[in-house]
Amino acid sequence: MTRSGSDTGAQPGPFMELFGCSGGAGVPALRDLSQQAVAHALARALAHIPGHAPASTAAGGASGGVTGDATGDAPWPLAVDGTAGNGHDTLFLARLVGARGLVHAFDVQPRALARTAERLAAVGLEERVALHGRGHEELAAALASRGTWPPRITAAMFNLGFLPGSDRSVTTRPATTLTALEALLPLMVPGGVVSLHVYAGHPGGGDEAAALDRRLAELDWNLWRVARYEFANKPRNPERLLLVLRLPDPA
Repeated sequence: MTRSGSDTGAQPGPFMELFGCSGGAGVPALRDLSQQAVAHALARALAHIPGHAPASTAAGGASGGVTGDATGDAPWPLAVDGTAGNGHDTLFLARLVGARGLVHAFDVQPRALARTAERLAAVGLEERVALHGRGHEELAAALASRGTWPPRITAAMFNLGFLPGSDRSVTTRPATTLTALEALLPLMVPGGVVSLHVYAGHPGGGDEAAALDRRLAELDWNLWRVARYEFANKPRNPERLLLVLRLPDPA
């Protein structure tokens, strides 16, 4: 499930250097901020893959000035799309994980999985994605069945709410979203980013936003940075973006 609807007319703009985001002078849409932060994290990971030159991204250009020495043993990135929906974020991640990277995409609605599969097949990137027809609360079990445990996740994206044009009673829920988050956080690599685009205008959306705020506020400052972005004067369809950055372990 996913809910699109950020203000598409906004231009990418200044953002926290900590998350690797930059742009022009306009006020960025929340979707732009999400994509820039995720793209930066994945570009940093790919910079350590021998012989790989990070490609430019749909989030605003090249790799954001990321440089790094190839280590020879760096793994290809793993990413998670917790709400595949119409497949936009899944495709975005598939373009960025590299030729041997992998995206795990989750959705409980067959229609969403079919749309995502079609979008990936249209550009020949279906082999970079594992589609899971299950809720993101089953993330740990799904990832445990696909390769070495524990996996090391570089980026994760969630668009919380309902799938536009579908049954609006089928939404993400506070309990299942928190379960997914609890499973995901221990798997994030240093420098990894979790993006949570939260829509609070539908029934239950406000409760989900409040639950995430409470849980993320509890994260250890020495290990995590959590930023929250929202339009304070947006009268309809309130939304906010939560970006969670995993720091290196303290010395």
